[in-house]
Amino acid sequence: MKVIVIGNGVAGNTASSTIRRLDGQAEITIISEEIYPEYSPCALPQYLAGELSRPNVFLRTKRDYSRERTKTIFGQKVTSISPEDRRVSLDTTSLTYDKLIIATGSKPVMLPIKGTNLDGVFPLKSLGDADQIFHYTGNTAVIIGSGPIGVETSVALSKRGLQIYLIEVLNRIMPRVFDETPSSLLRGILEERGVRVLTGEKVISIVGNGKVEGIVTDKHRIKCDMVVLGAGMKPNIELAQQSGVNIGALGGIAVTQQMMTNLDNIYACGDCVETEDRASGEHTLSLLWHNARRQGEVAGYSCSGVPKSYLGSENITSLDIFGVHAVSFGSIEADGNQHQDIEVIERFLGKNYYRLIIAQSRLIGAQSIGNAQDMGALLCALIRRDNLSEIKRAIDKKTLPLNPLYYRIARCLGPNIRRL
Repeated sequence: MKVIVIGNGVAGNTASSTIRRLDGQAEITIISEEIYPEYSPCALPQYLAGELSRPNVFLRTKRDYSRERTKTIFGQKVTSISPEDRRVSLDTTSLTYDKLIIATGSKPVMLPIKGTNLDGVFPLKSLGDADQIFHYTGNTAVIIGSGPIGVETSVALSKRGLQIYLIEVLNRIMPRVFDETPSSLLRGILEERGVRVLTGEKVISIVGNGKVEGIVTDKHRIKCDMVVLGAGMKPNIELAQQSGVNIGALGGIAVTQQMMTNLDNIYACGDCVETEDRASGEHTLSLLWHNARRQGEVAGYSCSGVPKSYLGSENITSLDIFGVHAVSFGSIEADGNQHQDIEVIERFLGKNYYRLIIAQSRLIGAQSIGNAQDMGALLCALIRRDNLSEIKRAIDKKTLPLNPLYYRIARCLGPNIRRL
């Protein structure tokens, strides 16, 4: 069996390793536009901060591919896929396949701002991007967009001694991950460490004569040497779309639970796909490492003819902001949930903040700032769709068997309930 994997991230590599584990005779080829072996995008902020050496960013070496008898074609782009004759075309050659796995990942959202072509303007998606930012000389950086990438980049460059401006067009930072109160707490942590946070402010243009000299917003003009575009990521689907692969309503490749596309012998996994949210059952784009890894495993099994299903994505965000752990999963209140009888529980347990979003006695989302020791138990409750009222009532009456998870859940359920 000849298998081609397009993409060298966690999804593609997990799929390749899974196939090799199941089929010692398969001919596996991984193709990637990047020139590097597999590395961890999650480690790029630590590299930028100078806390992790560049070699430690890598998860595999070229020797690892050889040991798995996996051929690699790095630094070349797949220009087209021909499903009819099972062929992929590259810049300089073409290859045939029996099975194809599309793991093209995601790409940065590019904002319609004048001046993004100036020297000193960077996205942060790849190791190549991180290398350019790391070696660029400057004293002041503006980060446009306050999602996880923008916040982590702000923290990393601040640790390097740069003056940082973090700019968000909406009224709070990380607006798709945290509600107003936890967002405000995180903003306070950033500002205490010298990061200038500007919300409700729109960047109009980046200015300079060939090189960044500043930015202009609808409220300020700020001098800076560097601009990082942190507005988020979106599925990289163009190659699949041009090949006749179906795209879902949210903009990701449509796949079955076996990671199969609508085309025979073509599978997809990772950030480029659209899947079902494990908690809500709704379609979602969850561009997160742990989901990509599990999708890659399922794609590898399915490609090898071994039954395996993907049970859904878990929308979990975890950040370290100057040593403070921030976690969010599931729905946030600001999503505009259609559930009836929404309850919001906010509690401070010591210095730790917890926020629970509950619908019909079942947890649909949780956020925490500080020690995240109870978040694992809450995530289990969300996935299992436990009835929180029954758990609390049983513990209060001491009728529930001793279960550490239930007690961790119950201690987050307190009198400070706000019914919406």
